[in-house]
Amino acid sequence: MTLTLLVLAMIAAANPFRALAARPPDATRETLIAAIAATGVLVLVSAVVSDPLLDLVNVSGPSARIAAGIALLVVALKDVFAAPPTAEPALAGWRGGLIPLAFPVIFSPALALLAVAGAADRGVAVALTAAVIALVPVALTLSIAPMMQRIRSMTAFVGAMGTGLAALVVLDGVYAI
Repeated sequence: MTLTLLVLAMIAAANPFRALAARPPDATRETLIAAIAATGVLVLVSAVVSDPLLDLVNVSGPSARIAAGIALLVVALKDVFAAPPTAEPALAGWRGGLIPLAFPVIFSPALALLAVAGAADRGVAVALTAAVIALVPVALTLSIAPMMQRIRSMTAFVGAMGTGLAALVVLDGVYAI
């Protein structure tokens, strides 16, 4: 999996507009920092444990890529056809960045599997680099557009792009086998 494909797939998995829809109305800078930091830590843990985890369950790197592509497809189709998540219920204060933003909205199963597959394929450093690059649009969207219009259509647009990227990730895994 190339770095470009990994970054684009991670952006689609984290979908900045889905995150914006789930942004608590009283979100502060600390809330947004907590969301991005918690997501980064979760991605780091996923990437670091990728090799032992895949060895434990006896799954190859290409099979992990196929699984990541399928997970991305499910998340992307949900973004296309379902309404974006809401900010309720959310924890109070900066903890609102943890629930609902960091988990389950930004750090979805697709992002976790992409981190695992990317680290198994290209190494932990590349997977983390891709995650940092992918979280930049999420952080920017959350910080500069608190009341953006057309969140639903933008969420669906990124979801539609995610379906194509999911197919590319699955094909990349199939060709590697």
